[in-house]
Amino acid sequence: MAQKEFCVIGLGGFGSALATDLFRRGHVVLGIDINEKLVNEHQDLLTQTVVADATNEAALRSIGIKDYDYVIIAIGDNIEDNILATQTVIDFGVKNIWSRADNQRHAKILAKMGVGHVVDPELEAAHKCARVLSSRSMVDFVEFAPGFSVAQVIVGASSSGKSLKDINFRAKYKATVIAVRRKDQSMPVVSPEEKLHEGDVLFIAGKTEDVEKVEGI
Repeated sequence: MAQKEFCVIGLGGFGSALATDLFRRGHVVLGIDINEKLVNEHQDLLTQTVVADATNEAALRSIGIKDYDYVIIAIGDNIEDNILATQTVIDFGVKNIWSRADNQRHAKILAKMGVGHVVDPELEAAHKCARVLSSRSMVDFVEFAPGFSVAQVIVGASSSGKSLKDINFRAKYKATVIAVRRKDQSMPVVSPEEKLHEGDVLFIAGKTEDVEKVEGI
């Protein structure tokens, strides 16, 4: 995996989780927050941390955030500061900008500003929970890109001993099984002839509208 350089502005709950996860995955991560206590707590968790006011153009310029591959504005407790920081990053000419939105109105404002990726953690978590809770067999669901998702679905007793070909899976659901996890073993390439076992977890990819329909495997 190629190493990337990320700048995460705002080290609250969302920003902290995102930044530390990216760092654990081997990337360079700069964390910025106006709260000195939060910055100190992340000193040993990220590549570099800086105390700075993200609404201050001079402060961000001195840090050199325009040189990072991605800048994520994770400020969530102050919409005005989030918008000001986002506009500053846009003015710097950063190509890959992600910004957190607290509500739909905020998300629309960020989109109109030209932010390529607007993230609403609470809304996305709610949608994910709704999809999983309303399904009889789905245990996880991730929308990787608009209109494309991957879900984990548990194989039930009715399909045990049958293959994907027997179930006519592809034609029935218009989605693709990309892997199977069986106990502690994972099989990344699945043959249509592979017999399924009750309790297997299927990793299913496809259009979101098709993946959501996968039920009762």
